[in-house]
Amino acid sequence: MYSKPHASDNERGYALLTVMVISLIIVVVTMSITSTVREDVRVAIELNDRNMASLASYSAMNEAIYNILMSTFTPYGMSIYKSDGSIEKWNLYGKPLELKNGITVRARDMGGMLSPLFDPKGLRELIEHTSKDSEKSGRFSDRLSDWQDRDDMKRLNGAESYDYRTAGFSYSPRNFFLQVPEELKLIKDFDPSIYQSIEEDLAYWSGGSRNYLTMSEQTLRALLKNDPLVDTVIRLRENEELTERIFRDLTGIPLAEATSFAPSGLIKIEITAEVGKAVDRIEAVIAKRQTSKKPFFVAEWRR
Repeated sequence: MYSKPHASDNERGYALLTVMVISLIIVVVTMSITSTVREDVRVAIELNDRNMASLASYSAMNEAIYNILMSTFTPYGMSIYKSDGSIEKWNLYGKPLELKNGITVRARDMGGMLSPLFDPKGLRELIEHTSKDSEKSGRFSDRLSDWQDRDDMKRLNGAESYDYRTAGFSYSPRNFFLQVPEELKLIKDFDPSIYQSIEEDLAYWSGGSRNYLTMSEQTLRALLKNDPLVDTVIRLRENEELTERIFRDLTGIPLAEATSFAPSGLIKIEITAEVGKAVDRIEAVIAKRQTSKKPFFVAEWRR
C-alpha cells in the first residue's frame, strides 16, 4: 500500500539539492579564480619579459657604444681592445653578431649605405637593381628631384604640386631636402614594396663618399653590376683577405673624392634583445670623434 513520504525525506532532498547547487557555485568560482590567477600570472610574466628585454637592449647598446670608442677601424670592421688584452672583431657591413644569449647586434658603416641626399645616383641604381625596371627607377629619380627642388618646373618624368593635387594627395612636394629616408614613401607612385627591399641600405647621415668595402651584398650588386665579381669580393671579405688595393685591382675603381675605402666614423647600431616572447629593439647612429672632450655623439635614436 502506497504511503506518503515523510517530511524528513523532503528535507533531505532539499538539503542534497542545496549542497549540489552550493558545490556547483564553489566549482564555478574556483574555476573563475584559477583562470584569473593564470591570466594575472601570464600578464606578470609578459610584463617582466618586456622589462627584461628593454633593460637588456639598453645595456647592449651601452656596450656597443663603449666598444666603438675602444676600437680602431679596419677597412670593413672594427678591432675592439678588451680589458683582458684580447681583441674582438666586429664587421661593419651588417652581418649579425651574437652579443649575449638572446641579444644580437648589427653594425653598419653609413659610408657603405646610400643617402638620398648625397648619392641619388647610387639610390637610383639600387632601385633599378631591386625592381628590375629602369623606367621605374628613372621616374623615381625625376620625382625625387622635383620633391626637393624649390621650383614648380616639372622634369620629364617628374611630379610637381599640380600632379599631387590632381591625383588626390593631401600634400605637395616639400621643395626642400628630405628630412628622413622614410619620406621617400610620400613621393608620387613610389612603390612601398621597393622601399621595403632597400630600407636597410638607406642612410640619412652620410659623409658624402661611398665606402665600397662596407657595402651590403645587395648594394654591391647594384653598383658593380657584375655578380661573379661581387661573389669574389664577398668571399674575400668573409675570409678577412679583402684590402683596398685588392678591391681596386678587381674592380678598376680609382681613388676619387667621392670614394672612400675606410669607415666613415658614422656607425649605425641595431640591437635586438629577446626574453621569452618579448622582443625589444634599439637603433642608433653613433658618430665617433677623435677628441677628448666629446669622443662621440648620438646622431639618431629609435626604439
